[in-house]
Amino acid sequence: MEPIDTQAEARLGDERVIAALRGWSTHRRSMVQARLTALVRSSSRQAWRARHPELTTLQADVAWAENMYGPEIGAALRSWLAARDE
Repeated sequence: MEPIDTQAEARLGDERVIAALRGWSTHRRSMVQARLTALVRSSSRQAWRARHPELTTLQADVAWAENMYGPEIGAALRSWLAARDE
């Protein structure tokens, strides 16, 4: 794994983190990965909302999902929301 920062001190930190992660169980690594993924998604959606203040929270979330997962997902969400509101 290529370290992001090439300075010796940073490489030492990367090596220690990697060594510690190798000692974790698969379950623990999976749980941390899920939490980090949720954090990134949440931060991304908040940033999307901040960049598009003209949209409601729901509209911004649908637009974000469409941007992340494609137009089919955006269309499916809009269709589901329209049917739900009828």
